[in-house]
Amino acid sequence: MTNPNAQADQRRHLAPKRPRLIAICAGSIRPFRHLESAIIKNVISSIEKPLAISLHRSGLEGDQQAEVGIHGGAAKAIYMYPVEHWTFWAQQSPALGHRETIRLGFVGENLSVEGLSEAAVYAGDHLVIGDVRLQITEPRVPCLKFNWRMGYSKAAKQMIQSGLSGWYCAVLQTGKLIPGTAIELIPGRRLISIAEQLRLQQKQIERQLDLF
Repeated sequence: MTNPNAQADQRRHLAPKRPRLIAICAGSIRPFRHLESAIIKNVISSIEKPLAISLHRSGLEGDQQAEVGIHGGAAKAIYMYPVEHWTFWAQQSPALGHRETIRLGFVGENLSVEGLSEAAVYAGDHLVIGDVRLQITEPRVPCLKFNWRMGYSKAAKQMIQSGLSGWYCAVLQTGKLIPGTAIELIPGRRLISIAEQLRLQQKQIERQLDLF
């Protein structure tokens, strides 16, 4: 006879975690090889040490964006990335000669989150985190600097092919962010998911990445 308690435990194990904010990361513009970049982010607030961080229309307090026309601006004020993707990158990097530990903020994200994915969120969806409201806009498209950060030349293409891109958000309502806060997903028109948007752009993006 099947144990109903075991079935319940399995359902709880398989059920997606309630979305929440895990960490807040920021960085300043600095020389990075022959260019300037703010891709190197440090954790400024986490579940272990939660601090309230101000969010403005242009992004997090204390964070900078190099080449705002490409990586920043109102539609890309915040870059959000699921912590569930760390397993993938941790498996890829050592095999390709990268020795630095993959950690929160490593791919250049501002908000490390749990319980969301590219397939589950759509351009136009709203994310409410405490008194802050964000609107999802588009997937992150990596560039040459991502290859440098990850330590191997195919990292950017790998991000696109795997679909583990994360996404950008615009800030609709400013306020304070604190790690551990639940994230409420409010669906928009739901015309195209971030995963689908990335797939539609994949060939074009790969051609651009081949130029690096």
